[in-house]
Amino acid sequence: MHEYSIVSSMINLCEKQAKEAKAKKIKSITIQIGKLSGIEAHFMEHCFDYFKEDSICKDAKLIMKIIDIKIECQECKKQTIVKNNNYLCSFCNSKQTSLISGRELFVESIEII
Repeated sequence: MHEYSIVSSMINLCEKQAKEAKAKKIKSITIQIGKLSGIEAHFMEHCFDYFKEDSICKDAKLIMKIIDIKIECQECKKQTIVKNNNYLCSFCNSKQTSLISGRELFVESIEII
């Protein structure tokens, strides 16, 4: 479970940001997780609840935004959201597509008090 190391690093980042801002606590952390990132949201939440107890994030809420898999067709240049692992262009059925989103994993915002 690489979620443990990711959450540990995320809390370290939050503590560093809170210290620089002279914050007393962190109210919420918003992260974006792409469906192809390999991260399991329920494990991420479990890990966060475990690791936050001894940190400035103790009372923080973890907000996870799940990012859809989006492709762009190299032939008709249209973008579409991938459903059912179908990576064909939904407009022209071309196989010539490239990934635009879905692999993200980053902290979008940290709300401090």
